[in-house]
Amino acid sequence: MATEVEILNVIIGIILALITTLCFNLGIVFQKKGLTQGSKNGTEIRLEDGFKSVIKTFIKLFKNKSWAFGAIIGIIGWIPYIISIGLVGIIVTEPVMATGFIFFVIAANRILHEKVGIIEYIAIGMLTLSPILIALAGISDIEIDLNGFIPSLSIFLMITVSISIGSIMIAKRKRNSPIEGLLIMFGGAILFALGGVSTNILAQALLQANETFHWYDILQLPFGIFWFFFTSSYPYLWVFLGFWMMAVFNLASVPYYQGGFQKGKILIMYPILDSIALLLPIFAGLIVFEQTFKYYWLFFLAVILIVIATFILSKYQVAIEKMEVENQINNSQ
Repeated sequence: MATEVEILNVIIGIILALITTLCFNLGIVFQKKGLTQGSKNGTEIRLEDGFKSVIKTFIKLFKNKSWAFGAIIGIIGWIPYIISIGLVGIIVTEPVMATGFIFFVIAANRILHEKVGIIEYIAIGMLTLSPILIALAGISDIEIDLNGFIPSLSIFLMITVSISIGSIMIAKRKRNSPIEGLLIMFGGAILFALGGVSTNILAQALLQANETFHWYDILQLPFGIFWFFFTSSYPYLWVFLGFWMMAVFNLASVPYYQGGFQKGKILIMYPILDSIALLLPIFAGLIVFEQTFKYYWLFFLAVILIVIATFILSKYQVAIEKMEVENQINNSQ
């Protein structure tokens, strides 16, 4: 029988989750501010110019105080996030963090002076409610068969990575069109979400590889392949693969979702990123890790809300982009 979490730990866990979501959401807003300032100074993420150009652009962005501050507090936010999950579990931490959209909308209005209509606020509210519904749906724990899940994981990765690459390639063809930013964001959001899926694999592999985790076991993350060679234990191999998959997907996603932030309204782009980052790991849980829901109707209701809200925000973003393009044309005449 599961033991009840102590009330003090619950309170501390919730406070840490609130600190985390404050850090994450403020970090995104300040990064958007830095990206906007960079655009005015000619510092723009131009993916079509190649890898070296992107690296040089991010070096310039790190010199921008707003963008660097946003990046730093976003990284700091991972510390209370991990502790919160350790105290009360992801089933409590994630719904609490969903309230972060409140901080996000206020910060975007105050710092960036971005405004949206009542319909868009309703859509943002729907995206805020969705993680809470998913949490209440009662998803089962992950218990990965590190040998048996390889075929389903391979198929899942092939499909999702292909969709991401396809979205990015279409964005290149639609350069300077109203839909370019959305396509870039969509492709980057999938890669970002796959980083979350890889993190789940890494966490499960660590649990299976180490009955008792010690601080020095952290060396297994980048160098787990050597533990595998000496022990022939598959969990160590997946610690190694999970870590590098997490690193590659997360790093690969940065230029694309940051590019999406730079090209569009943050009040529109970030909810799209957040909803994809929420949904894709859950679908991986159902398809790859064979998790189940106690109340499937709550899960499907959340999915419907996310799809409707994302459509509303995407349509709004395209309309905004069209208006800006038309204004630029009129001003140049």
